[in-house]
Amino acid sequence: MINIHAFTSNRPDFIELQMRSFQKYLQESFTFTIFNNSKFDRPEQYQAIEDVCRKWQIQTHDVEKDDDLIARCNAVETSCTVFNNRGSWSNPNCAGCYACCYVWEKYICTQTCNICLLHPDVFLDRPVTLTDFIQTTPLAFIPQTREGLGGLHMHDALVLADMSRLPEPTTINWWGSLVNGIATDIGGQSYFYLKAHPELNPTYITPGYCQDDPMLDFHPSEYEVFSVNDKPIALHYFRGSNWNYRSEEYHKLKTAWLIKRLNLDEV
Repeated sequence: MINIHAFTSNRPDFIELQMRSFQKYLQESFTFTIFNNSKFDRPEQYQAIEDVCRKWQIQTHDVEKDDDLIARCNAVETSCTVFNNRGSWSNPNCAGCYACCYVWEKYICTQTCNICLLHPDVFLDRPVTLTDFIQTTPLAFIPQTREGLGGLHMHDALVLADMSRLPEPTTINWWGSLVNGIATDIGGQSYFYLKAHPELNPTYITPGYCQDDPMLDFHPSEYEVFSVNDKPIALHYFRGSNWNYRSEEYHKLKTAWLIKRLNLDEV
């Protein structure tokens, strides 16, 4: 049994594809919860996300503004505030970092079961039992580092944890910003958690990045295959939030490829 959590602010069609990929390929019972993160920058997407979740009987929660959490995130961030003076995210990175911190602190840390935290554009494309990767350790994640960082931090694209065995989960900070003077991606501050818990011996999930595939009809193709010990376990559509402003035609072609790759019929 595993509880799966994702936060999203666009692409409600991905929610259905995620759910169908879990139903088709996940070899264990699961629950799926979506955290709707669209209110502050994409309010036009809010109801569509809720409607898809209702159709598929997926539980939803809103990502809310929490003054205490915002203050703690602002204290770590060196380049801007979490929210701008219009009440929206200062940038896409703030949106992702805050949502991850919010979901982890307000919901995941209240659980004592197996959990999966993943991006809304990560899908299963083959049979897999996710809890297999947290049998000998309570934690599995995609490791990231930067030159000069002096260690690893967790990235939030795919995280697995046995919350009943994970030590001090409330001390994990998913914000990015500077660590040891080095700019980091989402999850950068988790460097300090990993340093504090060398006993964990986590399972590393390896992202295999494809910058472009000349055989496909959209370019650059940009997708990732996540693997454990060279065994593929999941597919990352990559940049599904479209923060880099790819065209509508690009995503139409890429989504058609995704559905085919997942071996799902057209929705």
